Amino acid sequence: MDKLYIGIRAEDKSYMERRTPIPPHDCKYIMEKHNRIQIVVQPSTKRIFTDDQYIKVGCLVQEDLSICRAIICIKEIPLDKYIEGMTYLNWSHTLEAEPYNMPALDVMLKKNIRHLEYERIYDDNGVNITSFPYAGISGIITFLNEYGKYLLKRDMNTPFLQIGPTFQYYNKKDAYEALQKAGQAIKERGLPNKLGLPLIIGVMGSTGSCGKGSLEALSQLQITLVNPEDLKDLVSNPNDRKHKNTIYVCPFKTTHLVRHKHDLYKEFTSQDYYENPLEYEPIFHFKYLPYLTILVNDIYWEYKFPRYVTDNQIKELVESGNSRLQAVCDVTCDLEGSIQFLKKFTNPDHPVYYYNPINQSIHDEFDFQSQNDIMYMSIDFLPSQMPYEASMDFGKALKDIVPYLAYSDPNKPLEESGLPEFLQNATVTFHGQLTPKYQYINELRKINETENDHQKFKMVTSYYSNKINAAKENIINDNKSISQQLLSQLNTQEIKVDTFQSDNSSRIQHCSYNREINVDEARKINKQQTFDLQIQIQ
Repeated sequence: MDKLYIGIRAEDKSYMERRTPIPPHDCKYIMEKHNRIQIVVQPSTKRIFTDDQYIKVGCLVQEDLSICRAIICIKEIPLDKYIEGMTYLNWSHTLEAEPYNMPALDVMLKKNIRHLEYERIYDDNGVNITSFPYAGISGIITFLNEYGKYLLKRDMNTPFLQIGPTFQYYNKKDAYEALQKAGQAIKERGLPNKLGLPLIIGVMGSTGSCGKGSLEALSQLQITLVNPEDLKDLVSNPNDRKHKNTIYVCPFKTTHLVRHKHDLYKEFTSQDYYENPLEYEPIFHFKYLPYLTILVNDIYWEYKFPRYVTDNQIKELVESGNSRLQAVCDVTCDLEGSIQFLKKFTNPDHPVYYYNPINQSIHDEFDFQSQNDIMYMSIDFLPSQMPYEASMDFGKALKDIVPYLAYSDPNKPLEESGLPEFLQNATVTFHGQLTPKYQYINELRKINETENDHQKFKMVTSYYSNKINAAKENIINDNKSISQQLLSQLNTQEIKVDTFQSDNSSRIQHCSYNREINVDEARKINKQQTFDLQIQIQ
């Protein structure tokens, strides 16, 4: 019986990327349950699991993946490494026609790629299967490491210096032990008064996956949770002795961030806000931000929503003497988005920059003479800093999905290809075209590339954001209505599998790409070029 090969790429977006979509033990599970499937792994010396670990469970380790029926990876793929006619499962960052990744979409269409998108695979409860908390967890750990160094530059020795950057820990357990020791030291030795007590950390988007991860990590410090309504009283009593040994954490929901423009007493509902965002105005900047020492941004945001903190708002707070804000940990990383003074992305080598809210400039190095500067961390690939846990959860999510990719036939129409409906709904490109659920990308792409009128862009983008969300809802509802066949049936005689013949000659690469894309730089350049298209909702 012919083998059906599934490939695992060696991640190469960043030298820091050590994750894998399927750990060795899950490869073993797949191959034992489906004896026709053989997993082929590209060699890697930096991956969290070694080549030998894959070999021991029966995987083939080789560079060439052209024999595979599908290739699984996590991050974007360099354009010159796409194999013609191949099926790929990964994050492409193309679903909202992101301009910096449109070359990748063009290559996928030109090379007849069947692309499945993690972002559109939902379980029966409408939850994305790859929605993990690791960005929020990783962000907090690295941020606290940087915050400790920031305070030291201001002549303050604190227990935060006991915490290292996330990537130096093998797993979450090791990192949490460091957080717990720092928290205990704060309980015992306290924080310096010079810091500006009480130390209050606000978490926007606390109910989402990233927000829950941030709160989980912060809880290791033996924090005291407070409500938004408690903040004014806390700050009004700076000499309270318990402040010295306490870190206060305040979770914020969307209802704390905005209010209806025309009916200030209207009860907030997420549905109305998402459907009518232009009817709402921000309140967070004057109601809660003045009391925070640190702001953690975990909130989901689109261009149709108002900004929650603008350049002018933070400038006015600082100039009026009503700002306590020292630092921002931005996990969601929307460039000039929900927090407008996110001006660039950072990386683990240089995790932070400093923002001067008065002249609205940024610089990379701490300036002791610029007392109003706000430390800003904006690493936009945080989950890669926790490769062990992230890989383990990826494996759990994918081990019963991967066999569908092996058995399905990409040469047949999508509905007849053998993919279950929940994976059909996640298929973005197929037979050289966008699938019907993703045709909107063409329309949104034209707008992104040509529209110069601010107000029209704002309204059209809002329209397409709603259209994207509607498509997402349809996918979720479709998935809920599916009576999914048991994966064990895949290996029975009832399922007919067409013999797959690898034809390397048909996979000649038609485009050359002389260097690996630096996604951060590409994104920065593109955002600068299209700045006039940004929605200015103040």
